[in-house]
Amino acid sequence: MEPGANWFYFLNRAVARLCCRILFRLRSHGVEKIPSDGAFLLAVNHCSFLDPVLAGISMRRPLAFMARSTLFRPAPMAMALKGLNALPLDREGVGISGFRAVLDHLAKGGGVLVFPEGTRSRDGRLGRLKGGVLKLARMAGVPVVPAMVIGSDRALGRGHWIPRPVRVEIRFGDAIDFLDEQDEEKALTRLRHAMQSLVPEEPGTSAIAEA
Repeated sequence: MEPGANWFYFLNRAVARLCCRILFRLRSHGVEKIPSDGAFLLAVNHCSFLDPVLAGISMRRPLAFMARSTLFRPAPMAMALKGLNALPLDREGVGISGFRAVLDHLAKGGGVLVFPEGTRSRDGRLGRLKGGVLKLARMAGVPVVPAMVIGSDRALGRGHWIPRPVRVEIRFGDAIDFLDEQDEEKALTRLRHAMQSLVPEEPGTSAIAEA
C-alpha cells in the first residue's frame, strides 16, 4: 500500500474536497502530470493556510506535508496530524536530520508537498525560492512537480481568519529532474519559471507575478 493511504486521510480529503468545491468553486488543471507511482516532491507557491489542503484534495494519490515538530503535542494532536500525513520537521531546518521524516516517506515511494518560498507571501506574489527543495530532491533522488495555487490569497490570505467564497484553482506542471543540475541558482530559476508559466494570462492573475 502507498504510504499515507489510510481511511482517516481519505475521509478528511473527501469532506474537504466537497467543502472547497462549494465554497471556492475549486478547479484543478494538469492533475495527470502527477506521477502515477513512485516518490516525488510537489513544489507549490504559498499564500494561504489553505494551500496544502487545496493541493492534497486535487490529487488522486495521498500527499504528505511538513509541519513543525512542536505541533505534534499533545498525543491526540499527534495522532490526528499523522493520520493526515503530516511529517514532523525540526527547527534545524535544511539539515539531513531535520529532513529525516521527509526522506523516509520519499524512500517508501510517497509524495511530499514543499513550499519553496519557505513562508507565506504577504501580497500574493511568488517570493524568492530557497534551496531546501533542491537539497531534498537530490538527497532522495526524486523529481519535482511544479504547481501554482491561484486565488488562495484572496480566499484566506495572510492576516485573515475567515475564508471568503472566491474562485480558486490549482495548476500542475511537468515533473523536473534536478539531479544533473549542479548550479543552485540556475536550478531555482528553472523551477521559478516552471511555476510562473502555469499562471494563465488573464485579468486578475497578475498578483502571482514575480515579487
